[in-house]
This record gives sequence, C-alpha cells and structure tokens, in this order.
Amino acid sequence: MKKKLFLAFMASTLILAAKVPLSQAVVNAWKISPGLDSQKLEENAADTARLTALRRKYFSLYLNGSYRYTSDTMQVKLSDFPFPANADMAPETIILSTPNHNIDMKISLLQPVYSGGMLSNAVRMEAIREAAERDLTKMKKLELAGKVKSSFFNHRLFSRKRDSLNLLLDILKLHQGKLENLYAEELVRKSDLLETRTKVDEIRLNLEDLEQLIRSEALNFSTLCGYEPGDIDADARSADESLPAALEFFLARHPLLHSLDERARILQIRKKTIRGSYLPQVNAAVEFHYGRPGQNIFVTRWTPYVLGMINVSLPIFNWNQGERDKKLVDIAARKLQNQRDDFVRESERNLRQLYFRKESLEKKLALLDSLVANAAEDARLKEALYSENQIDHNDYLAALTSQERSLSNREELLAQVELTKAGIHVLIGKLEEE
Repeated sequence: MKKKLFLAFMASTLILAAKVPLSQAVVNAWKISPGLDSQKLEENAADTARLTALRRKYFSLYLNGSYRYTSDTMQVKLSDFPFPANADMAPETIILSTPNHNIDMKISLLQPVYSGGMLSNAVRMEAIREAAERDLTKMKKLELAGKVKSSFFNHRLFSRKRDSLNLLLDILKLHQGKLENLYAEELVRKSDLLETRTKVDEIRLNLEDLEQLIRSEALNFSTLCGYEPGDIDADARSADESLPAALEFFLARHPLLHSLDERARILQIRKKTIRGSYLPQVNAAVEFHYGRPGQNIFVTRWTPYVLGMINVSLPIFNWNQGERDKKLVDIAARKLQNQRDDFVRESERNLRQLYFRKESLEKKLALLDSLVANAAEDARLKEALYSENQIDHNDYLAALTSQERSLSNREELLAQVELTKAGIHVLIGKLEEE
C-alpha cells in the first residue's frame, strides 16, 4: 500500500513539473483574449446577416388589423338611377348607405417572384463578408501569437542574461573572498580588493535592472496567455523554412490577401446588383380578409374574402444613376487593387529583410561559439597569471567581464533568431498552432 502511495505521489509530482509547450500558451491566449472574442462575435453577426439575406428570398406572413370611423358615408339615392322612380317614393330616398364603422383583419402572404438577381446577390455578398470576418479573426490570432512568442523569448533572453551575470557574480564573490584573506595577510593590494568590490556592486545593479525587466515581461506574458513563463518548455522554438517557401505561403495563404480578394468579389457582385435593379421587380401577394363590411361595402355584416395580386415595377428614368453607381464601384475596385499591390510589395521587402537579419544572426552565432570558448580559456589563463603576480588585477577582471559579455551576447543572438522566426511567421500569415 505504501509503495502504491509513493508511486502515485511521484506520478503527481511529474505531472505538476511537466512543462507546457509554447503552442499551448498561444492557444490559451486565443481563448482568454477579449479582443479576439469580439472578433468572433463579428463572425457570428456576419453569419446571421447571411441567413437574413437568404430568408428574404422566401415568403413572409403578416397579420394586420384595422378599424376606421368616418363621419360621412357613401350613399346611393333613388334619383341617382336613370329609370323613373316609384310614385310612392321621393327622389331623395336613400336606397344604399355605407356604414360609419369599418373593421378589417387580414393575413398577408408576400412572395418575391423575380428581383433581377438582387436577392441572390445579397446572399452571396453576405457569405463573402462572413469569410472576410474569418480572415480578420485569423489576423487577430496572428497578432496575438506574435505578441505571446515575442514576450516569451524576451523573458527568456532577460532570464539567461541574469543567469550569466549571476554566474559572473558567483565567480567574483569567490575571488573577493580569496582577496580578503590575502589582504588580511598583506599579500595583495587594497586596490585589488576595492576593484573587485566595485565590480560586484556594478553587477548587482545590473541584476536589479534585469529583475525589473523580467518581472515586467512575466506579467505581460501571463496577462496575454494565463501562464507563467516558467511553465513553458524552455526548448520552445519556431519552425524554420526557406525564403521561397515563405514567399509562396504568403501569397497563397495570408489572411489579409484573402480578405482583400473577398472585398474585390463583393464589389463585382455589387455591380451585378446595380444592373439587376434596372430589371423588373415582381412580387406576388395573397391576402385572407375577414371584415365588416367586406367587399360589399353596403352590407354591414362580417364577410371573409380572398385577395390576390401581382406587383411589377420597372425603373424608367433616374438621370443615369446606375452608371454613376457602377463608376463608383470601379473606383473602389482600383483602390482595393492598389492597396493589395502595396501590401504585397511592402511585405515581400520586409520578409527579405527578416531573412537577411536571420542569416546575419546565424553567422554571428557561429562566430560567438568560438568567442565564448576563447573567452573562457582566456579567463582561466588570466586567473592563473594573476595568482602568480604576472598581470595586473584589472586585466583579470576584464577577462571575466569579456567572458560574461560573450555568453550574454550569445544568448541574446539565440533569442533574436527565435524572435526573427516568429516575426517571419506573423508576416507570412502562418499559424503553427492551427
């Protein structure tokens, strides 16, 4: 039993210690982002608008009721007839009279029959708008993923710089302890001890600055995705790909390009809608009435009856408004194409610059690997030479500082490479997490 409890405890410890992949942090940022949720609501609104446009093609039912009172009524007198009146009846005798009170209740069924394609085009435009909103949602996801990754890699950069400084601080503390012992025996100069103490204090000041950056970036990261940077797998990296593949992906898959293409399709459909507005508009209606009086206005009784009608309308003359509307659509289409061309040109330029930067960083990394090794060897040699009083104390401190600077530069370059790759993915519209 104790063995089982021990194994369960160890399993739970391993589960708690498990690191979360960076992709999971990005997905969680999507879940908790109010801005992204608002954009998804825009998708839902666009879907509802599409359904509304579709339902306009179908029949509609209306229930109406009316009451009308008139102080004057229609009357038919005997003198209104052309034939001779009865000798017993005066010519002003009222034969028929409409009632003062009129009540009518009806159920109307309205059905569009032909709209010149306007209703169908409205459905297509709303469907395209819905697709455009999905593209905007993907753009929001891209931006948020870029923020999460940038925050994580910046935090990792600051943390590794802190670790490098802490390592140097530990070395200097040991060195300071040795100097204090040697100074107590009057084997070293006091200036050497003071120089070491000054260097230790400078590093502590730098560490305080780094701690502030780390805390600030950790808060930013946790606000974005709900995780702490320490919960994320430290080996998180962005995928790498060639420049031609990135350009091909950008032109084929970028959500903003899709959105611009969809807006261009909407403009073409709008031109069809303008043309359709000059075609006959046909609507049919059937009305079921129950009123007093009914069609026979001279009878004061409740009467049911059915009324059917077809309405046809056709514009004849409106000062050529259609041509002006189509010209405005053409202007909007040209502006949209110019916007697309500018975006493609700027994005391709920025993408090439990112790849130039990435190539430069990778070359620097290769050089820094040897610099780090040389700096570490130089620090060891300077320590031995100083202990033998062959070099000045400042030379040894400079060697230690150079070693730390090389390690720090290497970590910064590693972080910059990851930030650059993340920037490439945002620029080409690639979401690894989907």
